[in-house]
Amino acid sequence: MPPDGASCWLCLEDGPDDSGAPLVRDCSCRGHSGFAHLPCLVKYGNQMAEQALRKVEATGTVANMVDIFYKCPNCKQDYQNGILVEMKKANITFHKEKLMQPGADKISLAIESAELEKRLRNINGRNKNERDEGLKIVTKLLSISRELKQCDCLPIPMGAGMDEHIGDFFESCSDDHSLKRAKAFYEKARDAIVAWGGEYKLDRKGVDYKIKRVEAKLGGGSGNDRQVGKAAAVKLLQERYDYCVALGNDNDTITAGINLASVLHTSDHAIEAERLLDKLIVTSRRVHGSNHNQTQKCLSLLQAVKERWVILHSEQQWFEALKYKKNGKKCVIQGPIKEPRVTDEEKTITVPSGEVRPYKGTPVMFHGLKKAAHLNGKIGDVREFCQSADRYEVHLEDKGLKPVLAKHGNLKVLFDLPDPKKESS
Repeated sequence: MPPDGASCWLCLEDGPDDSGAPLVRDCSCRGHSGFAHLPCLVKYGNQMAEQALRKVEATGTVANMVDIFYKCPNCKQDYQNGILVEMKKANITFHKEKLMQPGADKISLAIESAELEKRLRNINGRNKNERDEGLKIVTKLLSISRELKQCDCLPIPMGAGMDEHIGDFFESCSDDHSLKRAKAFYEKARDAIVAWGGEYKLDRKGVDYKIKRVEAKLGGGSGNDRQVGKAAAVKLLQERYDYCVALGNDNDTITAGINLASVLHTSDHAIEAERLLDKLIVTSRRVHGSNHNQTQKCLSLLQAVKERWVILHSEQQWFEALKYKKNGKKCVIQGPIKEPRVTDEEKTITVPSGEVRPYKGTPVMFHGLKKAAHLNGKIGDVREFCQSADRYEVHLEDKGLKPVLAKHGNLKVLFDLPDPKKESS
């Protein structure tokens, strides 16, 4: 609901327009700004697109028509949800009506390509029905690519991005034939990025990583190879995040941060992921607001990261540890956890803390150490269980300390991370 006094930033009228269309807003604008009637937004988009189309006719270059319909011109952020759907419809209608004008066919193909790539990124190649759809999309994308190349209207970054997304699809299919095709498309994307030049250095690193990942899969990579692959992914996404931070682009920083936090989480760097998400949530609330999709995505990922998975030793099953009781002598756990997880079917029980063993990725705190008493109170993530030594390998948050092998009796599940500012003071 718009606040009292809010009005359409285009027609300046408050309340519904003559057709009954209400004031709407679903971007990152705050307060009274950004509200508009949907018909006014569509009319504005059409006017701006007309201007862009005239530029195409005059110069012969493909303009960025997507932002005109998909981004709010006030906050410069993407529309979301229902407004985005309606603006996409308006975008398609505009280009259908203008298709017979010079240059419009090129723009229409570029827009169609972008929409197809978005769909392709969400397809799971292991699912037969989705795979069939993905193959049809690939065929269509390659046809569009050839058509745009013939009229010299396929910018190198756009072509490289298309090849990379096609490679992602084939990699998701997982069979050897598809992996070979994925590698070929990744190599094609890499060669295009190299030809384009230095500003796409990080994009090249990303494609190089994907090529190595596919090569490891084709070679039947070991568990150690997978760990190396995860480390490479963390390094790459950390570089991309740092690059966005240095540029000062909050929106790109949030997106890069979410991708980094996700990989940190799956790579058992839970503490680092949680620290990062705490920062991203503050930034996303400032830039987008609390109800924005990006903010909600951060909150959802943080909820997953804060789950503390353990193994109940007597049952050898996964549970989620919830809290300690009786000065740490007892632990409240919920489970057993089965995939896909249905929490309503799980039970909550209290067990002796000695029965609870931390699982990979669980943050822990050292206690009760005698020979290495300086580590008591230090925190880290469990990365591996060394069965021969009956010890847990813990990587400490303090990067100046080496990983430690410790008995489960010297580790407490860490439910809440200590404030780093208080620790350093």
